[in-house]
Amino acid sequence: MMKKLLLTLTLIAASFSYAAAQSMISGVVTDATSEERLPGVNVVISELSIGASTDADGQYQIMNVPDGSYTLTVTYLGYKKFEEAITVSGTDLAIDIALEQDILGLEEVVVTGVGRGTQTTKLGFSVAKISEKSIEEVPPADVGNAIRAKVPGVTILQASGDPSAPATIRLRGSTSLGSDQSPLIIVDGVITDGNIRDINMLDVESIEVVKGAAAASIYGSLAGNGVIQILTKRGGDTFDKPRVTFKSENGFSQIANKYPSTDKHPWNMDGIVLSDDGRYILEWPNYEVLDTDADGNALGFVNNYPVFYDNIDNVFTGQPYSSNYVSVSSSARNYNYSGSYELYNAGGVLDPVDPFKRNTLRFNADYVPDSKLRTGISASYITSSNPSITEQGQGNNYFYSVLTSEPFMDLTEKNPDGTYSNKPTGYDVQGSNWQNPLYVAEQRQFESQRDRILAGVNASYDLLDNLSVNARQSLDKRYQTNSTFYPKGYQTPTPSATVNDGSYALTEITASTAISEFWLEYAESFDKFNVSAIAKYLYENREYESVSASGYNFNAQGVVNLGAVDPSTYSIGSYQQTEKAENYFVNVDLDYDDKLIVSGMIRRDGSSSFGEEERYQTYYRGSLAYRITQDFDISNVQEWKVRASYGTSGQRPPFAAQYETFNVSASGISPNILGNNAIKPSTVAELEVGTDLSFLDRFSFVANYAVTNVENDYLLVPLPPIAGYGAQWQNVGKIENKTLEFGLNGQLVNTKDVSWSFNVSWDKTSQMITDLGGPGFTLDAGGALALFRIEEGVSYGAMYGNIIATSLDQLTTDADGFVINYGSGLTLSDFEVNPDGYVIQAGTHGTADESVVYVFDEVSGERLVGKIGDTNPDFKMGISTNYSYKGFGVYALFDWVQGGDVYNYTKQLLYFNYRHEDLETYTNEGYHFNYMQGNSLYNLSDANQHFVEDASYVKLRELAFSYTLGQDKLGALGQYVSDVKFSVIGRNLLTFTNYTGWDPEVALRSNATNFRLDEYAYPNFRTFSASVQVRF
Repeated sequence: MMKKLLLTLTLIAASFSYAAAQSMISGVVTDATSEERLPGVNVVISELSIGASTDADGQYQIMNVPDGSYTLTVTYLGYKKFEEAITVSGTDLAIDIALEQDILGLEEVVVTGVGRGTQTTKLGFSVAKISEKSIEEVPPADVGNAIRAKVPGVTILQASGDPSAPATIRLRGSTSLGSDQSPLIIVDGVITDGNIRDINMLDVESIEVVKGAAAASIYGSLAGNGVIQILTKRGGDTFDKPRVTFKSENGFSQIANKYPSTDKHPWNMDGIVLSDDGRYILEWPNYEVLDTDADGNALGFVNNYPVFYDNIDNVFTGQPYSSNYVSVSSSARNYNYSGSYELYNAGGVLDPVDPFKRNTLRFNADYVPDSKLRTGISASYITSSNPSITEQGQGNNYFYSVLTSEPFMDLTEKNPDGTYSNKPTGYDVQGSNWQNPLYVAEQRQFESQRDRILAGVNASYDLLDNLSVNARQSLDKRYQTNSTFYPKGYQTPTPSATVNDGSYALTEITASTAISEFWLEYAESFDKFNVSAIAKYLYENREYESVSASGYNFNAQGVVNLGAVDPSTYSIGSYQQTEKAENYFVNVDLDYDDKLIVSGMIRRDGSSSFGEEERYQTYYRGSLAYRITQDFDISNVQEWKVRASYGTSGQRPPFAAQYETFNVSASGISPNILGNNAIKPSTVAELEVGTDLSFLDRFSFVANYAVTNVENDYLLVPLPPIAGYGAQWQNVGKIENKTLEFGLNGQLVNTKDVSWSFNVSWDKTSQMITDLGGPGFTLDAGGALALFRIEEGVSYGAMYGNIIATSLDQLTTDADGFVINYGSGLTLSDFEVNPDGYVIQAGTHGTADESVVYVFDEVSGERLVGKIGDTNPDFKMGISTNYSYKGFGVYALFDWVQGGDVYNYTKQLLYFNYRHEDLETYTNEGYHFNYMQGNSLYNLSDANQHFVEDASYVKLRELAFSYTLGQDKLGALGQYVSDVKFSVIGRNLLTFTNYTGWDPEVALRSNATNFRLDEYAYPNFRTFSASVQVRF
């Protein structure tokens, strides 16, 4: 009995002793510079795996801490990790912590291009990271505009001002001759296939850019063009209570400059008559050419129009721009969430074209029920409607119609019923295939509606302390409808059987990308060695289906229904495609003493888009990094790392490349493309060497040099007639790219009241076609002009055309000394160089006989076709700065592109249409009308160097002035409102360039970074706006 009593008393005493040994650690976490309290900071005792997060007032409490010696670890996004040794001995501890901002990003973690989240200081290759701070001052339209001039090695081109058109992105050099250069876009781990304009950039927390194959190898055949991952916000900066943010931005857009069109004409005014309403009319064919010489030839553009309508100003008018956004977010100890909604409206500069509209609804959440299980969800629903804007070509095209219209016509002229006139007064003179664009926009009904779901769910479970099993299911599903309706009675320049009595065309597209991922993660430390490994399996299911139907000749007026058209005009088609792929890889990272990092990866891809003989392909990567400052203490240098990596990735060929295709018509079936069961993805191999340097506690510098070789590129190769098919997709073509990159950023000032940061990026890329497997060819690149040369030994982006002689040395003579470039009977002494710098026949300057002389090709007996330009710039540079003082802020971004050419085909065509300002300038300089036309400068619309222009520019891309009212300045409102921020914002404000078109940033959308051609393109415009943001 006594023994039991003693045992009981002993246990009770032990219990009291244990309870007495439990202590509490508490305190406040603040910003070391501003002294502001920080909510949502993680405070952890690593040895016990217990901790807490700070509340809205920056306070934390860790309960029931047993006696002992521990390490208190404090982490918070954007701040340096804080660690402190503590000893608990039965009493409560009060520990206040001041966190220092991680200005140099030394503790940043990236998740793209790596097996698992990795600190940037331990990467063996380059991964650029853009934070929310870099884009929040001037919210960009899409991810391309978000990283423009901020990341070295990135080429961004807004080839069209169409508000619905995304920016074209190329990471380092080109990786294909036959397809575009767009990188793989990932959103919160969801691999996407759709338009980047669907992503609301106000939701973005950070962007990670993997530029080359050495870093992108982990994505295999999906990532030949590199990878960009967008990471959206997942939780608030408030603890245990919601953070509500409302932001509204409203403004307008505007054409930045006038197009150089002439206000003079070369005609005599004898054919002018006065209409009943007092306007002048040029009656065809009664008007005659103005002022003639002895031979009756026109002299030039010197006569004013009797009446002048500025149609450019009348049609290209500023349209509204708006973005209204609301978000709710919060964080707690075991969960976080973030939800948002945005209504976006961008009108562009065309009236009455409908604006681009987008609605975005997003919800992200994470839940951690215990220390082993972690779950998360990311979901977005986007709806958008696109305007109908035709670019390139002549006829039914806004830009062609406005720029070529004679100013004696008023495009805003209306019919008695209030509708725009299709043939304004003077149309009979204009003639040709011209049509009033305002009439087209008003009468033609076009709708393009897109619905899209982006969703992903993931879970992770720790099987052991060092081993976890993970899974993710993602979906990108898109549904799009396009319809075009022409009403009965629609007018066209020439009669059209398919349009004049009305027509209706409808297309429905459904596409989805579903990807299942399963992987194991392992991490362990052995003395000074840290090892991590991941083994992953991915299964892809991609489906695409389209159905189209059209018909014409409506039976009734105003009925928008295919059932109301003539049944004999029906045209119905459909297409269906399913691609399945399975991929798996293993990645191993070895870290010795935090200074020597070795990584290796191997991946195997199998896809139904590969030919039957090449169903599986292998990709790999190896990297090595050495952190010099871990071994050597270098004054004022916080981090210095050198690294090298080599890896491969690829691009998948078109799905149909392995199959025979046929043309089906009423007359029968005929062969089209010959299938290739040995077609395989291209291989992109890259060697990257670089260094990362952080110094003076405020600056960081990065330098990279990358050499990329592309093999087995796929091209559609013409076949001889004996093959029975017109062409076949084949793995031919090699490209070599070399890129040099530098980046420098820093915090010049960082005090309680003043902050001043900057970022500079610089890069240069060369790209050469090293093998083609056959003869070269010139692409028309989607336009009417054959211009861009694809040939072994030629830079990718080279322009080829006829060459105007600028020196007598370029003239070709026969055995008798006669010049064969120009005609017979003339010797070199019969030629001279005119003030324009071109060779002409001596004595013809200023006369109707003056004409430029083209270089001759003795082999073909025709004008020589040679290199006349190159789209590749000498270098690109971006400079941004962000300054704040006590709530006032100024932010600016400059974008500098030096060198590179653009072909101004619009200018060449306006020579033919007598509408370019050059014609007036040449007249004033004494040149005859004929000099600009025909076989001379105009060159019958064939390419020549006269229309190749330097595309260099410096742009003030973004500018913002802001003022923030903090809680302490809001008085009674401060009880409910955290802060209010007012901003005035400008986008694309100023352009300094010698380019004579609207904007040097112009190209063909199909391959914009390489094919720089200006052909009646939608010009980029500037936007002015004001915004207010309120956070509760």
